[in-house]
Amino acid sequence: MSARPQREARSVLSTNDIKEELSYAYVHAVASKTAFSCDRVSKDRDSIDVTIRAKGKLAEDSKVYSPVLDLQLKATSNATIREGQVVFDLKMKNYDELRERSQTPRLLVVLVLPANEDEWLEFGAEQLVARRCCYWYSLRGAEEVDNETSRRIEIPQVQVFSPEQLRALMVKASRYEEIGNEL
Repeated sequence: MSARPQREARSVLSTNDIKEELSYAYVHAVASKTAFSCDRVSKDRDSIDVTIRAKGKLAEDSKVYSPVLDLQLKATSNATIREGQVVFDLKMKNYDELRERSQTPRLLVVLVLPANEDEWLEFGAEQLVARRCCYWYSLRGAEEVDNETSRRIEIPQVQVFSPEQLRALMVKASRYEEIGNEL
């Protein structure tokens, strides 16, 4: 009886799949820390991957009870950071859909990872460390462009998707305030 040749183990997830899952995990962690829910959209047909929901009135002058934000998630390990800007090329489909007026505010959230995959996460008994972070950007009202494939976006590095900034964004949404690229 002959032995069967060993098969090489194959990954279930591609590198891009892993990046996508890490971006969701990051956003979910930030939303959880802020006591908001993070719902994954099962079919991304409208450039929305997750919806963040708050419960109740977030500020004394809130006009909306239980505000909502929709997010398009992206992840990259080759973003350029220059002069305080994270430079990212966004597909035109996403650019066009995110710039349109919608009932729920929509934001682009980009996870910037180190170039070396081994540096993305570090595990230990006392901590889980994720390298780098997500940045948010509003495209609402952005100009129409003739590009067919992608549009270069420059996200201010101060727009870190953090619990503090997410809370400020949700408060703006609760007030029906326009969300621009400043808080």
